[in-house]
Amino acid sequence: MNRVEAMERAQEFLKVAEMALKADCYQAAALCVYAALYWAAIAALSQVGVQRSRWSHGGLRDAFRNELVRQRRKYPESFVSWLEDAYELRVRAHYELVGASVKRVRRLVNHAAEFVKSIKEATAL
Repeated sequence: MNRVEAMERAQEFLKVAEMALKADCYQAAALCVYAALYWAAIAALSQVGVQRSRWSHGGLRDAFRNELVRQRRKYPESFVSWLEDAYELRVRAHYELVGASVKRVRRLVNHAAEFVKSIKEATAL
């Protein structure tokens, strides 16, 4: 998958996360907000030539941190924290009975919008 396709997927998942949030479907929003961050991170890494045929969640987060935050200083460290938080929220929403809190979901949807927008601008997509 190229960076254009990855960014399109990120934007679609962000849109669905926002729609789910508006419909009070917080667990669904949590799943989609992580997917938006995941695909945007893949687009950002692809932009600098870092590609894999398949990404693990931890591998993607580590590559984003090492390549784009620490080495190239293209994005703030907070973006890595948002990836981590969104992954934890996704796991909670998908696999745990307690689920994701409304406050965390709202906050992460806002962060995801900033994350996706920043990567879109930086990758000129």
